[in-house]
Amino acid sequence: MNIRTLNRRTMARRGIAGAALGAVLLSAAACGSSGGDGSEKARPKADSALAGLVPADIAEKGTVVVGTQPDFEPANFTPIGESEIKGFNVDLMDAMAAKLGLKVEWQKVPFDQLLIGMQSGKFDAAIAGMTDRKERQAQVDFIDYQVAGTVFMVQKGNPKGITSEVDGGCGIKIGDVKGSDAKRLVDMMAAACVQAGKPPTKLVSFPSSSDKNLALVSGRVDAMFWPDMAVSVINRETDDKLESLPVNFEPKVYLGMTFSKDDSELRDAFFAALEAIHEDGTYDEILKKWDVEVIDLPTPGINLATS
Repeated sequence: MNIRTLNRRTMARRGIAGAALGAVLLSAAACGSSGGDGSEKARPKADSALAGLVPADIAEKGTVVVGTQPDFEPANFTPIGESEIKGFNVDLMDAMAAKLGLKVEWQKVPFDQLLIGMQSGKFDAAIAGMTDRKERQAQVDFIDYQVAGTVFMVQKGNPKGITSEVDGGCGIKIGDVKGSDAKRLVDMMAAACVQAGKPPTKLVSFPSSSDKNLALVSGRVDAMFWPDMAVSVINRETDDKLESLPVNFEPKVYLGMTFSKDDSELRDAFFAALEAIHEDGTYDEILKKWDVEVIDLPTPGINLATS
């Protein structure tokens, strides 16, 4: 399903006017928001028409419970010595919720528990850089709001001689977070290697991004997959002990926030809010703040993945 029919004409009918949008951005500038440092940014004002789309029980509470694994900078992370979750995913979700007259209550959960938490009703939505896949759409609905490319991260000098092709890492160990999309890619690599008469690629799972990063730096794994928009972050975090190379067998994918398939009303309200922050410039401002313009998806949609 794709609600692109809820488009800019619809938003215009709901009265999202340029003057009000400009006021939001001026207010944000007055609060001194700048740079990807997680500094405070003024919340967009609630839109009464959009707020009317929120399910009554959530509107009455005034909060929406959102699950995330806060270990991936610059998307969703908790800086050392702090307790507050920050990142562009946090800013985007907060901005959408504000348009709906809501505040976000964040719940920190392991990545592989996000889908389970959605289905069990532990939280109302989740946002953590999850790849939209057709098989996942059977469990939850995605609002796709960004695209992501993938690279290999390897030790400096690429001691294993890994290449960008699907059979360019035969016999190596690839580390990733449990429940991530890496298994699909490793399976592709392993199949290509076996077909070529070479040892298969193996996947080693870790509970968090920091664990897998440490495993690569220490040599317990030989490579890991990494979003192209965050190479500078991982290089900084590992004191430039790693380098990247392209993954030629994986096209860019859609990443989405997820909602229960039983709660299309809340999903549709957030989709309308996402359209609104695209229109008023808030989406672009957040991506610029965190230096991640490469993830821009100009036309968001619902369950856009076809594979």
